[in-house]
Amino acid sequence: MNGQPFIGLPIDPSVATPLFEQIYEALRHRIVSGQISVGSRLPPSRSFGEELGVSRTTVVTAYDQLIAEGFAQGRTGSGVYVSNIGAVEIEPMPAPPNTMAKPSLKPLRPFRPGHPDMRLFPHRQWGQCVARTARTDPQALTMQSDPFGDASLRTAIADYLAEWRAMQVQPEQILITAGASDALEVCVRTLTGPGDVIAMENPGYPVLRTLIQSLKLKTAWLEVDEHGAQVPTTAPTPVMSILTPSSQFPLGGAMPLARRRDFLNWSEKNAGWIVEDDYDSEFRYAGRPIRALSSFNTHKDRHARTLYIGSFSKVFSDTLRLGYLVVPHNLITQVGATLDRFGTKASLMPQRPLAAFMQDGGFYRHIRRMRRIYGERRRTLIGLLRAYLDDERVQWRDHHGGMHIAVHLPPDCDDIVMSTRAAAAGLICPPLSAYCAGPAQQRGLLLGFCSFSNEEMESAMPTLARIVIDTLNA
Repeated sequence: MNGQPFIGLPIDPSVATPLFEQIYEALRHRIVSGQISVGSRLPPSRSFGEELGVSRTTVVTAYDQLIAEGFAQGRTGSGVYVSNIGAVEIEPMPAPPNTMAKPSLKPLRPFRPGHPDMRLFPHRQWGQCVARTARTDPQALTMQSDPFGDASLRTAIADYLAEWRAMQVQPEQILITAGASDALEVCVRTLTGPGDVIAMENPGYPVLRTLIQSLKLKTAWLEVDEHGAQVPTTAPTPVMSILTPSSQFPLGGAMPLARRRDFLNWSEKNAGWIVEDDYDSEFRYAGRPIRALSSFNTHKDRHARTLYIGSFSKVFSDTLRLGYLVVPHNLITQVGATLDRFGTKASLMPQRPLAAFMQDGGFYRHIRRMRRIYGERRRTLIGLLRAYLDDERVQWRDHHGGMHIAVHLPPDCDDIVMSTRAAAAGLICPPLSAYCAGPAQQRGLLLGFCSFSNEEMESAMPTLARIVIDTLNA
């Protein structure tokens, strides 16, 4: 096992600090102090996990953090090796974990969906980008020259969309927003008026329903089948359809090309707008992310009718409250008028550091790392469902994407009661019926997996399974 430096890591499963973080801190200290020499190969994750009594994924997560922060480097087919980090101030080794220890970040309660694991956030690299911006261009943190947002960030997003979403857009088409909800509000205020009809997915976002109602707009519900939302057919014709085609929320699943083309034909025929909410498309665990519906727009197409919403809350940080809206060229002036009327909400301070983080490649490395970790956690949750909820009344589908799994239950099941009982036991599992408009036609629970280690989910699943089965049998 490569000798003495890897023996006796001070980890303790009984404390709140995640095991991967304990392993990471112990190895980092030994690398900085020189106890593990430059060029040394770290133990294979599987055998090291067996020695420590933890899962292989826990060790891999710790290694990934070392790699992300420059203390180690991975070599394909060879392993993970200690990097030459130069002269570094040696920090004191953290005290051995004890029952009074507190984690640096309060973990979410299983199985709350829709949140990234902020314990995996690249804090040091992010801090370096913030410090560099403050040192070299401090005005960028406090002075905004364009209501559409920081020019560097808009350019970085355009490059990102070209590589990850097959979208050819210009920076001037991009508006920096205070998240997806802010972007949706800009779309609605720009393109609709009182009494207009907006088509929305059912089930879908309750927050969006509230926004539409507050603006005195009418709704047409788009029922969701195995191919995603169905094209509007009701009269009067909606002026806008709001879709989640890459990963339908909350059921999951990607809209196939034929259905996407049906919506594009609908928008052209009826002069309707399509708003594509691409909130977690990066988390596709089989192959590359699916091509965006908005990628059918081109910068030369003055008749493009699809707007694209992206968010950093799911893929990067749920505390920055930053997102973006991509609009066709023919709408830039109208969106600008909306901003003049209602103002901008996006925080300026993190925009230039985020641009630097994307341009330096840190953002891409972070996404790839999260896809790998979240993919493993997804497999763990599916395994737990099969082991603990092997009941014909409990159904789910693996869509190979997203941040949660929708567990479907019989239509006569009271999923609200089930969710309430889970909350009383310390678990958060939103009821599927809460996302349905009108009389709930679907029952179930949403189970998130991104924010929780394998051990946290393994510890929580027996309790959840008991609640589900007891409620079904009641």
